[in-house]
Amino acid sequence: MNQWHVLGVGAIGGLFACRLQQSGANVTLLTRHGLAPTREIIVSGGSERVYRFFQQPLNAETPEAVTEPIGHLLVTTKAWAVQSALKSVSNRLTSESTVVVLCNGMGLAERAAPLIGDATLILASTTAGCRRSSDNKLIISGEGSTRVGAYVPDDTPPAWFTQWQEAVPDCRWESDIREVLLAKVALNAVINPLTAIHSVENGALLHPPLKDQTDRIIDEVQSLLRGGGADRIAAALPDSVRTVCTQTAQNHSSMRVDMARGEPTEIEAIVGWLLKEWIKKPPPTPLLAEAYEAVRAREAQGLSEG
Repeated sequence: MNQWHVLGVGAIGGLFACRLQQSGANVTLLTRHGLAPTREIIVSGGSERVYRFFQQPLNAETPEAVTEPIGHLLVTTKAWAVQSALKSVSNRLTSESTVVVLCNGMGLAERAAPLIGDATLILASTTAGCRRSSDNKLIISGEGSTRVGAYVPDDTPPAWFTQWQEAVPDCRWESDIREVLLAKVALNAVINPLTAIHSVENGALLHPPLKDQTDRIIDEVQSLLRGGGADRIAAALPDSVRTVCTQTAQNHSSMRVDMARGEPTEIEAIVGWLLKEWIKKPPPTPLLAEAYEAVRAREAQGLSEG
């Protein structure tokens, strides 16, 4: 039975902890207060059902409480917290450890790699939808799909991945996970800033008065992608935006939720990375740059007021 530690127990971290424990893994949550945050998963739909995944409460501890080595670590923090989170457990990672970073954004792997020593770095992306309710239950809005791959490209999945395929719906190993991550960043660069700035649900981007602005930002993101040779991802972007906004029409993007709460957003790991780090000489992207600056300004205001 695999032992997994989950660092970053928000909605997605809690969901994956539940999934792994249901498949037979021994799961320990690494939380600031050493307390398991939930014991229930609610699946929304025609008739709401409560799944009690846990035969017993999940183990929970603070990152600093124990010094025993960590074999398998799943990191599901916000993008801006990845480095500090890894630093809190770096003394427990060995050459035998595996670190799976399942977070939004790009550039995270390059920041994570120096912090984990000789541990194996794995990257993952999921489209699962989940939120935590006011009474501390996890509400699943969509099972989604999950893609996993090695930081150093490898066609062969590790032995532990078999359990992930059993635990996680539509979970596949990718020989080039970076392409998956780039496609998601491009998608999020269109949807997240606009929904946050205008405080709208995802579906609003497909209709006036925001449709024209959405289409123009899609064009700008496509030009960035093509500038870096990602023509296939660029060509697929308009359909990807339409599909996600249609399927999640009533959903709130994570950036909109973070901004509404006055919390840090993931704007730097998504739009900031595309504008500053993706290619050396990016083409003009006035609307995307304007959206980036608007989110940064609103974020700074929210943090100062908080």
